[in-house]
Amino acid sequence: MTMPGQQPALTPIANTTRRETAVIAIRRALLSGELKPGQRVKETELAESLGISRPTAREAMNQLISEGSLVQEPYKGVRVAVSSPAVVLDVAEVRMPLETVAALRLARDASGEGIARLRRALDAHLAALSTGDALFSSRTHLDLHRTVWEASGNEMLKKMWPLVESQIMMALNVDQGVFHAPERDAELHQRLVDVIASGDEDAIVAEVRAHISNSAESVVGMMREDVLEDASPAR
Repeated sequence: MTMPGQQPALTPIANTTRRETAVIAIRRALLSGELKPGQRVKETELAESLGISRPTAREAMNQLISEGSLVQEPYKGVRVAVSSPAVVLDVAEVRMPLETVAALRLARDASGEGIARLRRALDAHLAALSTGDALFSSRTHLDLHRTVWEASGNEMLKKMWPLVESQIMMALNVDQGVFHAPERDAELHQRLVDVIASGDEDAIVAEVRAHISNSAESVVGMMREDVLEDASPAR
C-alpha cells in the first residue's frame, strides 16, 4: 500500500493493542489518503501491513463497515467508501433541520447544563486541532456535533443520531480531507457554539444553516473540480 521510498502510514502495531488500534491505523490511512475512495481493502494484506492476525483485521474492517468508512460489496470484497456531491448535499439537507432543532433546544435550556456540555466538547475539539493530529481532530469534530444533538434533551434526536452518524462522519471527513485548515475549523466551531449560547433564535437558525450548507457546498465544488481535472486530456 506504500510507494517505494515512502514512509508507510500503515505501520505494524503491537499484538496487545489488537482491534481498536487497527481501526485507528486504518482511519489514519483513510484521512492521509493512503487508502483512497474506491480502493479495495484485502484482509490478508491489511493483516500483514499492520502485523496483526487475520481475525483481528477482519474485526477492524467490520467495525469500519458498520461506521460507513468501508463498504462490503457482494462477490467483490471490501472497498473504501466513495462519497459524491449528491451524497454530501443529501447529508447536509437532512442535518440542517435536525441540527437546528437541537441547537434551539440547547439555547432554551434554562439550567445551562447543555451549553456547558457543548462548551466542553468545543474545548476538546480546539485542543485536538492544536495538536495537528487530523485523526484526533476528526473524532472530536464528530463528537462536537453529536453533543449538539444529545445535549439538546430531545429524546427523538438522541435516537436518530446513530442512524445518521456514519453519513455525517463521512461528510465531515470529506470536509477535513478537502480543507485541512485547523484555524478555519476552530473559528467556525467557536462561532457556532457562541451563537447557540447567545440564545438569539434567529441567529441560531442562520448560523446552523450556514455552518452546514457552506461547508457542503465548498466540498462539492472541490469534488467537482477534481472530477473535471481527472477528465481533462493530458497535455
